[in-house]
Amino acid sequence: MNRELLAVAPETPVPAVRELLRTFAISAVPVLDERRRPLGMVTATAVLDGIGTAEDRMTRPAICVEGSTALEVAAGHLARADAHLLVVVDGAGLAVGVVSALDLLRAMLGMPAHHPAPFPHWDDASQSSWTDEWSFDREHASHAPAAPGVLVLTRGRVGEVDAVVWVESCANVRTRVAALTASGSSAGPALAPLLARGDLRFRAATVRDEGARERITSGMRGDLAHRPPPGAT
Repeated sequence: MNRELLAVAPETPVPAVRELLRTFAISAVPVLDERRRPLGMVTATAVLDGIGTAEDRMTRPAICVEGSTALEVAAGHLARADAHLLVVVDGAGLAVGVVSALDLLRAMLGMPAHHPAPFPHWDDASQSSWTDEWSFDREHASHAPAAPGVLVLTRGRVGEVDAVVWVESCANVRTRVAALTASGSSAGPALAPLLARGDLRFRAATVRDEGARERITSGMRGDLAHRPPPGAT
């Protein structure tokens, strides 16, 4: 799901909803009450013209799933409702994200989810905005920022939470990704076995301050060192 939840209130004017959808290049947005409970969904076609509010134009009810819902079950909800977007809720029924039909399709194919570029993937722990996750190969190296930053490699299978397996500070993240994914690339003894697997993904953050890069990488490496091995309880 996309955790950067974009939503509108019931009283939001139709022109404001229309502008929001255009700005973020999305086709629909959930309508939430003051407690973040989903009330409905407003699509781009519902606000092409006219006046009124989001509540006037929304479809009811909003189609919701919990975060633990299996991919196939979530896809079934969309198919039966002839819809393209689900609201993801927590145990209290409050919205925590959205997931699209394309997100689910990519997940079932083992591909990382990609979200519209205007959404900042902000992480409070690192105080940085991160890219989407991309397959770690030459084809996708251009999605790494051509700037100083932090590179994170992850590994995971469909239906599992991705696990961070490598973190490093880079003078230029795109140059580093391109070098590591080039044919015949050389890597250190710790990184080479990971690269040989061929099932890695990457995400990156632009961090120009060297001290901040070191703080982020040190913290994430500490998490790696203390993570229990797979299957441990």
